Amino acid sequence: MADQLDLVSIIQRAKSGDEAAMEDIFRHFAPQLLRYLKGRRVIDPEDIASETWLSVVSSLSKFQGDGSDFRAWIFSTARRRIIDSARRASVRPKLEQSTKAESATQPNDPSFSPGARSEADQAVADLVECLTDQQRDVVLLRVLGGFSALEVAKIIGRSEGAVRVIQHRAMKKMAENIPDKNVTFDDITAFPITK
Repeated sequence: MADQLDLVSIIQRAKSGDEAAMEDIFRHFAPQLLRYLKGRRVIDPEDIASETWLSVVSSLSKFQGDGSDFRAWIFSTARRRIIDSARRASVRPKLEQSTKAESATQPNDPSFSPGARSEADQAVADLVECLTDQQRDVVLLRVLGGFSALEVAKIIGRSEGAVRVIQHRAMKKMAENIPDKNVTFDDITAFPITK
């Protein structure tokens, strides 16, 4: 399914009501989407992911584009759900928020495993904790999502140049917050600066 042509045909089949195609799409994109949401430290990432998928399924017939456009569409939808959730949370009583936050940190999720993946997710979340929401979006979409600067620009509604500047500032801020002072900004090569 990694091939763009396969993804286009799978999207077309899903648009015509093929449930197996929709399952393929979900299996392909759900892990990336959930890592992005966990990296954004939303209170209930699984809930936001569910809202995202419901929105994608209900609007699938209107989608036009290729596989890259589809992937950007999913993440744009998730980003809007994060913003909507934050707006709703701002009007809820603080008690309800703290209860949800406590339950979200409990390992009662059936997909929770204390293995390397959860440690990696925690390491990413800790690393981006010092960033603004916009910087976090850019870094997570570029690194975890594998999007180009142009694709991220479309998702967050900024120019490609602005995305590169935001990413540069975010990486610099993260490098300043790395406890090992022997690691410098120039040493961080895991982040794709030019793509």
